[in-house]
Amino acid sequence: MKKLGKALRRVALTLLAIIVLLVITIFGLRWHNGGTYTIMQQEASMGTDAQYETNDSVRAIKGDYLKGFRFIPEERTHPGTVIVYGGSEGSPNYEQAKMISEQGYEVLALYFWGQEGQASTLANVPLDQFDEVETYIKDTIDLPTPITVIGTSKGAEFSAELVAHGFAIDNLVNFAPADHTYFGLDYTTQDELPSFTYRGEAVPFASYRNGDVGATARLMWDMATGYPPSYRATYEGAAAGSGDEAEIDLTGFKGNALFFAGGQDAMWQSDVAARSLAAQSDAFEAYVYPDAGHVFSNDLAELGTGWEIMLGGTAEGGAAAFEDSTGILFDRLARWHGQI
Repeated sequence: MKKLGKALRRVALTLLAIIVLLVITIFGLRWHNGGTYTIMQQEASMGTDAQYETNDSVRAIKGDYLKGFRFIPEERTHPGTVIVYGGSEGSPNYEQAKMISEQGYEVLALYFWGQEGQASTLANVPLDQFDEVETYIKDTIDLPTPITVIGTSKGAEFSAELVAHGFAIDNLVNFAPADHTYFGLDYTTQDELPSFTYRGEAVPFASYRNGDVGATARLMWDMATGYPPSYRATYEGAAAGSGDEAEIDLTGFKGNALFFAGGQDAMWQSDVAARSLAAQSDAFEAYVYPDAGHVFSNDLAELGTGWEIMLGGTAEGGAAAFEDSTGILFDRLARWHGQI
C-alpha cells in the first residue's frame, strides 16, 4: 500500500508540474503575442462602443430596434435608399456609408445588434427588425425606392438572409459573403445559439460542432494564447457538415446582387460563397480578388500587426480589391438607382 501511495503521489506531482508548465507557457505566449500582434487589441476596441460624428448631414437614428445614422447628401442625385451593415465587430459601417452618400445617395448606416434595445450578442438577432427599417424609409425619405442593402462579413450573412426571407429589398451587395447561415457568437453561454431568428423562430444554421476536431483544437489554442486566429477551417467544417436547410437560398430573389470576396480570406470561405451565391441567378455577379483577404482597404496597416494571419491576403491585394470593387459598386448603384 505504501508503494501504491508513493506511486500515486508521483503521478499527482507530475500532473501538477505539467499543469503549472502549461499555465506558464500560455501566459508567456499571451504576453509575447500581445506585444507582437496588435490586431487583437484593435479588434477588441472596434464596434459597438465606437463614437461617430453627427451633424446636419449625418443624423443619429433611434427607434425601437432601429439604431444607426442617416446620411443626407449635400446634393442628392439618385432616388432610392442605400442601407449598409457592418460585421461581427458590431459597427454600422459608418465610413462606407459616408463614401456612398458623397456620390449623391440617401444612406442609412445601421446596427443590427449590440445597441440599447437590440440583441446584446450576435445571437438570436431578429430579421424582423427590417420591418421598422421599411417603415422608416417610407415615412421619412423622399423617393424612397429602390432599396439597396450592402452587408459586410457577418452583415453580409444577415443581409442575404433578409433577402432570402422576402423583405422589401431591390438590390443586394455583399462583401466577404457567406452562403450558409452559421452559429451565433455568444460567449456568455455554452449553448450553441442561432445567429438569427425570423418571426420568433430560429433560422437554421451550420453548427461548429460539425467541424474538424483538429481545427477546433488549433483555434482554441490560438485564442488561449492570444495568437491571431484564422476561423476559416471552423466555418468550412460547419458548412460541410450541415444540411441544405442551413444554405442561403436566393433563387426566389428577382433583384440584382453583387458579391465581392478575397481569394485568400482567412476568416471564412467568402470566395467559395461568392461564386456559389452568384450561380443562383443570371442577375447576380461575383468578383473574387486572388490576392485579397477578408478586408478590402487602402490601409490595412491601420488594423495593427498580425492582420495577415487573421484576415488573409496581402496589403497590395487588399488595396487593389478596394479600388476595383468601389468602382464596380458605384457603377452598379448608378445603374440600379438611376438619376433624379
